[in-house]
Amino acid sequence: MLSGCKPITKVSGYVPIEAEIEELKLGVTTKQDAVKILGEPLTYGVDSSNSLLYLQQEIKAVAFFKPYVTEREIIKLTFNEASVLSDLERSTEVGPDDFTMEKKITVSPGRKLSFWQQIFGNIGNFSSEEFIN
Repeated sequence: MLSGCKPITKVSGYVPIEAEIEELKLGVTTKQDAVKILGEPLTYGVDSSNSLLYLQQEIKAVAFFKPYVTEREIIKLTFNEASVLSDLERSTEVGPDDFTMEKKITVSPGRKLSFWQQIFGNIGNFSSEEFIN
């Protein structure tokens, strides 16, 4: 490692705390209940997927070198045809073959704002409570 270069650390994703995970009961908890207890997962939508995936990872980068994953936690909840929890898997492995990210990108057009909308758009959106402390 280069002396004087401190790595930049970035943590991304979300994994529920242990107390929330313990509320889940195999064979009892439904998919909707799991989302209410744990929050929105990494993968969740209107599709007929039988699983929910929660992922959190810590990535470090030093100078111009390629960033690398130092910690990763994955929680995968699998549901049966009746949307009842049938399996809960955990992984903390950091190896390159454990988890493959999807390379497809979903493009969202967002809002088109004029110059003046960007300049004056936040007027009135602040409250004095935000500036206390």
